[in-house]
Amino acid sequence: MSALRLLLGSLLLVTFWGTSGFAQDFEDEEVEFFFAPAETVTTATRHVQPLTESPSAITVLTRQDIEASGARTLPEALRLVPNMDIYLLKPLWYAVGVRGRTSEESDKMLLLVDGRDVTAELIGAPLWTTQHFSMDEVERIEIIRGPGSALYGANAYSGVVHVITRRPGSGPKISAALRGGEHSLFEANARASERFGSLALSVNAGLVQEDLWTGRDINARRIFHSRLNSEIEFTPDSVLVLDTGFLRAEGLVHSALGEIQLRNMLNFFSRVRFEYHDLTIQAIYDRTSLDLKIDLALYLKELDLTLATVPPINGLVDKLTFLTQHVLEGFHNRITYGAEYVFNRYSADVLVNKHHYEHRIGIFAQVESNLDEIIEDLWDVKIPTLILNIGLRFDYNKVSEWDDWELSPRAALVFMPNKNHSLRLGFAHAFLKPTFLQSSLHFKVNDVSSLGFEDLNMANPDLKNQTIDSLELGYNGNFFEGVLTLKLDLAYNWYQNNIWFSIDEDRMSYIQVGTLRVPDISGEGIGFTNLAEGSNGHDIELQVIIRPSDRTRLFVQAGYRQVFENKSGNFSEFEPVWRFAAGGDLGIAQGWTMSIRAFFTDGCHRYLSSPDGILGEDIRVKIPANWFLNARIAYSFRAGAMELTTGLEGFNMLNFRFRELGGRALPNEPDLNAEMLGRKFVLFLQGNI
Repeated sequence: MSALRLLLGSLLLVTFWGTSGFAQDFEDEEVEFFFAPAETVTTATRHVQPLTESPSAITVLTRQDIEASGARTLPEALRLVPNMDIYLLKPLWYAVGVRGRTSEESDKMLLLVDGRDVTAELIGAPLWTTQHFSMDEVERIEIIRGPGSALYGANAYSGVVHVITRRPGSGPKISAALRGGEHSLFEANARASERFGSLALSVNAGLVQEDLWTGRDINARRIFHSRLNSEIEFTPDSVLVLDTGFLRAEGLVHSALGEIQLRNMLNFFSRVRFEYHDLTIQAIYDRTSLDLKIDLALYLKELDLTLATVPPINGLVDKLTFLTQHVLEGFHNRITYGAEYVFNRYSADVLVNKHHYEHRIGIFAQVESNLDEIIEDLWDVKIPTLILNIGLRFDYNKVSEWDDWELSPRAALVFMPNKNHSLRLGFAHAFLKPTFLQSSLHFKVNDVSSLGFEDLNMANPDLKNQTIDSLELGYNGNFFEGVLTLKLDLAYNWYQNNIWFSIDEDRMSYIQVGTLRVPDISGEGIGFTNLAEGSNGHDIELQVIIRPSDRTRLFVQAGYRQVFENKSGNFSEFEPVWRFAAGGDLGIAQGWTMSIRAFFTDGCHRYLSSPDGILGEDIRVKIPANWFLNARIAYSFRAGAMELTTGLEGFNMLNFRFRELGGRALPNEPDLNAEMLGRKFVLFLQGNI
């Protein structure tokens, strides 16, 4: 794959050289699109384009899709995306992945909100349910299924989720919503939006509170969020965006270390964005403080001897991001290029007497060439639409003792025999940098000085970036004047340098405690490492959408994936994963609407093992099959100047089988399963003016 990346990089330079002499008086040509404006996307190329011309497999969830689904969190909405894995592991923590090998790959997808990277840098993954907006404020969500590092750098490994909220001055002038239901759920949200000439303002605030079914004296989740957004339009082609938000959250979070009680998280961000014609300049300051309690103790069960406990963690992360981007057009080519700089400052009382700093630099460029127009100009030969997209990004990352760099190329060819059908062939390379926890963090542990160590160092400064190379083939077709839409995507992926938490018996050191030898958890035998062997796999994704009328929509999805792991030249198969989804939206009478969504996943597994039982018995958690059923019925009516909508929403109502094979019994199993699923019924009332 390195030779292919080098070839693509060389091709990019050649293309730049050939298109450097742009025509100065280039005239824009009028383009007639078959699709409605909702079928355009910005995430795949960092500028607006028809969805059918996208060089990536991409899904768009519109405002109507989100409302009909009844989704109250971002992961619930993402269940509508083909081949996405969505699992509620804790009330405040979803595992979100696409085309993955397990159900816990939340750090392998990049989450953007209005172009702002909202990764929680301390853990290297976004908090999918804890952001500065409610789902009522989301205008659309664009999801790239596949590598996106060529444009977005680190963490755009298996995909990109871009949430685009309503702009200031758009939508209802005043809107408010109340929800309440099982798990003592209470949710309140309000938004005001107005335009004053060239100035547009919007302000929103919301509160979400939910308890545990298991009766533990811990909040399942409690979130307060607020945001002020403004736009100043100097001219039709120049806009200044000023955006700021505040967030406070507490609840339960899942991690590889065990259950984490997020006792208090405070987040503040401020964003300045200036757009002038095709030039974009953006600066963001983000500050997050964390107060965590990890429910974990390392002990020997046979002797009832505690080896170590992790004390509460108080952390602070300051993040600065600068982005500049420009789009240049001419002679049937479009070049998008720019640079990005990210600075992180980590400080936490679990670190060993020092602060840590991270510097990330990314330089990117992509060329889109309308080959059909070039051929027509050169040889006067008319052919169907043929678009070549070539992109390349260079990233350098340095944090503490760890640093690495990566080149991420992308190439795609889109062929459109007519406006209703498009074929796409593409290749992309992406990477996932090690998280700060994996590469740099030292835990302090309590009351273990008599055992010969005082801190638990599981970090590994020699880790390499995880990488993925993906070869993709896609088809997008519209039939019967848009009544039927068919989408088919195939992908073959190569994975290298996967990072795993491992226990290496050959490198393990031991401590003598009386007559007992116990493993030294501060030594090199326990920690994170890159797997020497690679793996590969393939994915198949099918989606059919039928729109027989304006008030009715039906959809069916099917997904299949298989991964093969290379162990010293011999490939072993992971069990295949099948995923199906179906649903529909129906206007059943004047003012009444009904929606239903059903999801089925089979073959998802999670394993944690230790060789020869060094730390006890192997633990294998298996989810052999799971069903989800969501339904919503709503009635809308007018009361004076106000439009009101009320109804009932039911989430995850079908039976779910959760089984542990490690010999551990789950206390209060029915309630705990319901808690993990988020199964509940909710009444809601929403008003717009």
